Order: sequence, then C-alpha cells, then structure tokens
Amino acid sequence: MQHSFMRGFLLLGLALVLGFALMGFEMLGSRYLYPYFGGGINTWASLIATVLVALMLGYLLGGALVDRTMSPMLCGVLLIVAGAYLFSIPLWVDPLFGWMLTSVGDGMLGIILAAAILLLLPLTLMSVFTPFAVRLLLTSVTFGGRLVSYVYGASTIGNVLGTLIVTFTLVPMFGSRALTMVFAAVTAACGLVMVLSDRYLRGERP
Repeated sequence: MQHSFMRGFLLLGLALVLGFALMGFEMLGSRYLYPYFGGGINTWASLIATVLVALMLGYLLGGALVDRTMSPMLCGVLLIVAGAYLFSIPLWVDPLFGWMLTSVGDGMLGIILAAAILLLLPLTLMSVFTPFAVRLLLTSVTFGGRLVSYVYGASTIGNVLGTLIVTFTLVPMFGSRALTMVFAAVTAACGLVMVLSDRYLRGERP
C-alpha cells in the first residue's frame, strides 16, 4: 500500500512540475514572438492554438505508446528530448525569426509557423507524460475516474502556477532566455527521474 502511495505521489509531483513548465514556456513564447510579430491578439491566438494542438498530439501519441509498452523509460527519454529542444531555442530563435519576418512576413502564416516551430515539438513531447501517468497509476477500473482526475488536476494546478508565477515574478526577475534554460533543465530532470525509476514506476519491487 505504501509502495503504491509513493508511486502515485511521485507521478502526481511530476505532473505538477511538467504542467508548470509547459504553461510557463507558453508565456515565454510570447516574449520570443513579440519583437518580430508583436504582442497582439493574433500572436496570442497562434500561441494558444499551437499549445492546444500540442496537447492533443501529445495525448494521442502518449496513449498509443503506453498501450504498446507501459515503459516509464520511453516517456523519460521523450521528456529529455523535449528538454534538449528547449535548451537549444535561445541559440537559433533570433536568426530564424528574423529570416522568417523578411521571407514569410508577419501575417497569419508567419505567426502560426513561428509559434509552431517554437512550441509544437517540445510541448507535444511533454504532454506524452499524462497518458503514461494515468496508465501507470491505473491498477483498478473501480478508481479509474478519480485517478484520471488526480493526474489532470495536478497538471492543471501546475499550469495555473506556471502562468501566474512566470508572468508576474520570474520573467521580470530573470528574463526569458535564462528561464528557458531552467525549464529545459527541469523537463530533462523529470525525464531522467522517469528513466531511473522505470522498474519502480511499473510497480516492480527491487
């Protein structure tokens, strides 16, 4: 019983942290887009749409993968890849967006393409975690509804905290690029925890 409780606590903690990082990076995305495409409603519509598409793709991909192989290690590797992508963003975002502004323009196509390049891949890979967490926690269909609500609830709390704390506190203190590196490290660290805890999260005792 204690073993199951600790597994659940770990997975819900990871859901909270990844939810914070995911939505926090959406807020940072607006800072990367602003110098090139402005901060108006068109930019925010592109950001929000991209995040929603990334969530959908991540849930679909995660659900398909966890049905094939209930492997926390696989999920962890995908999170590490997401962290690596986030870490690389400050290295290429300015030259790429500058080129896009002159080649594609700052209309709908340019903004959506820029938002997709910035957010789609890392947020999709981060969203893969949620179906894995649900499946790893699901030991009985009797409590299935509650387990799903716990995972999505923890993730949503992280989303809310990430939105507010990043916007009002962390960005003014540290800036977008430093925070991107922090979110990259946090995401990769969550992936590493999944990799190292593979047997434990499967419910196997040492």
